[in-house]
Amino acid sequence: MEKSYIGLMVGLLSLLLVLGCSCELPSLSGTVDGLGLAPPEASLASQRLSTPPVRLGNQARLLTNGEAAFQERLDLVLGAQESIYIQALIWKADSTGRALAHALMRRKHDDPDLDIRVIVDAYANVQDTEAQLMYFDLQNAGIDVEGFEAFYLQVLNEVNLKDWLAANKRHHEKYMVVDGRAAIVGGMNIADEYARCTDDPLLIWRDQDVLLEGPVVNDVEQVFLDNHRWFKAVKEAKPGFVNPDAYWDLWHKANPAVKLVRKSMRLGRQVRRWLRGGEGSEDAVCDGTPVPSESHQDVPVQLVRSRPREDERHIQDLYLALIAQAQDSVLIENAYFVPTPDLRRALVDAAARGVRVQVITNSPETNDIPMITTVARLHYRELIGGGVELYEWHGERFGEGTVHSKVAVFDDTAAIVGSYNLDARSLALNSEDVVLIEHPPLALELATYVRTKDLRMTARITPEQADAWADPLSLPKPQERVLPWNDPRYDKKAMEVLLLRQLEGSM
Repeated sequence: MEKSYIGLMVGLLSLLLVLGCSCELPSLSGTVDGLGLAPPEASLASQRLSTPPVRLGNQARLLTNGEAAFQERLDLVLGAQESIYIQALIWKADSTGRALAHALMRRKHDDPDLDIRVIVDAYANVQDTEAQLMYFDLQNAGIDVEGFEAFYLQVLNEVNLKDWLAANKRHHEKYMVVDGRAAIVGGMNIADEYARCTDDPLLIWRDQDVLLEGPVVNDVEQVFLDNHRWFKAVKEAKPGFVNPDAYWDLWHKANPAVKLVRKSMRLGRQVRRWLRGGEGSEDAVCDGTPVPSESHQDVPVQLVRSRPREDERHIQDLYLALIAQAQDSVLIENAYFVPTPDLRRALVDAAARGVRVQVITNSPETNDIPMITTVARLHYRELIGGGVELYEWHGERFGEGTVHSKVAVFDDTAAIVGSYNLDARSLALNSEDVVLIEHPPLALELATYVRTKDLRMTARITPEQADAWADPLSLPKPQERVLPWNDPRYDKKAMEVLLLRQLEGSM
């Protein structure tokens, strides 16, 4: 998953969000009625939750876990004829990231007219110097990279005097679109832990994508191009000397100082690889067995986005509407589950009317940011007391690490797959995407996998546990000395504020 990466630059900005998250968030106006939703008995496919609308006549296939998802990515790259568009929060320069990057560069070398564009989040990869070299190599190969900029000048793109929280509004969307005919949407970034390409069990992560073909692919492509235009427009609005695009040209030139920087970075990469025993070949591809999945035909699919920069909350509204309409079951698997008051009320209301509500999220042992689970547990008593079943993931007991998927299934007939975490950050800061798939066979396939495979790697939270975690003052004193804001015995509201800072952009 994504480690905390923004740091001091945006930590204080995160704190402002969290101050709002510790109390009641304003009710989302028009959560149901304002969207023009049909009565609960109406088909979800007939409703217009946001633009673009539901698209009919698609093909869809679940890509369950990285063994399936990354092999499909490589196959799409090899078969591309006109264009390859990829967006991710994180793209590491590990064996998985390099394999995909080198595949793109080979295709661009063989077919210079192939339109290849990449968007990575401006801050998510700052600490990875090997990734910087990889992005430079992509640019040198004629592949347009947006988000990350040469010489770390992406900070110039984040300055917005009209919106001083802009630097904390991260691009968390995840797409791959090839030739306008096939798209992959889901929760996976590009790294070994997502592809499950590692010998470390804690870096074998559970995640979920979906492969789409048909009319909805045009919507995904247009969203990517819209994001690409946004990055370009931000830079083009600046004077030439503060337009980061100008500095890519400088990087290409034979300036002695630039040459020295390039050589130093490459030498550092070689030394680190040597210190690791030479691990991580340039084009390593893992041999894991993909989870079998069926290709479903004539599938209604709707792409739903949420962009805080545009004051959008469409995905939260979508979740609230689907929970409100559920008659039998709500099954949620979400990596970082710190639900807003609106969402907590919706889940409890559903349980009160007899709907079985099950939620799977990370335990501290598997959460790559354990403090998020500490904060999530503050709300367990309210949810369990309202009839919600909560399960914490313990993949570490079965040779796996973090559960990073962001999926939900409603009445085994409609499914959500995407990038959206059920927390305040995804609601108020990150740009996000999901697809709503109203197709009972696919929804049941996903629900069956979660119930039969994932649920067995969890532990159900008891009311006694929830009661203890709801009062941080009751927790035992830590063995080691900790700073007050990391002490779980600290005042509940202050602790929630300070712990939630750890969310930053790392989800």
